[in-house]
Amino acid sequence: MLCALLAGSACQREESPPRGGTGETSQRAEAPAAPERDEDLATLVASLVDSIQAKQSSYVLDHVSAQFKEDGGLDYYDVRALVEKYALAPGAVGARLESSALTPEAEGRQRAVTQVAFASGQRLAKGEPLPAGAVVYRIEVVFAKIGAKWQAVGGRYKRELPPVTSPPTLSMNTR
Repeated sequence: MLCALLAGSACQREESPPRGGTGETSQRAEAPAAPERDEDLATLVASLVDSIQAKQSSYVLDHVSAQFKEDGGLDYYDVRALVEKYALAPGAVGARLESSALTPEAEGRQRAVTQVAFASGQRLAKGEPLPAGAVVYRIEVVFAKIGAKWQAVGGRYKRELPPVTSPPTLSMNTR
């Protein structure tokens, strides 16, 4: 799972409805909006993984660009389908950040190289051994800063543990 998808939520301001019948509007002076604080990418990466386990799909998807493209062909809509599938599934979804490193890239982008453990049906606590059936993926996500927010714009993933095993492919004769 790319998140990756995936600190800080934007607060929405509530508007006062106009007063009924008199045409008056509120005379309350509106305070200027506070500037958004820049997100710390290292904190964001950990928060995105925690959000998967907490089934907070909107938080994850807020940090994936609509132009996202994974090396294997996954796009934003594929990522959204994966995230929502696990968020809406009954039972727990375990997700734990095992390791993470950031590397600067061109145009102010950053590459997050992580190892993330996943388990179906149970939460994953820090420091606990991985349960049977858990998998670990190496996930690389390229983030671009859009305003004060980091968004995933590309990446790739590979299953590391347990290793993927498949029978050898039979050769085919071609004419």
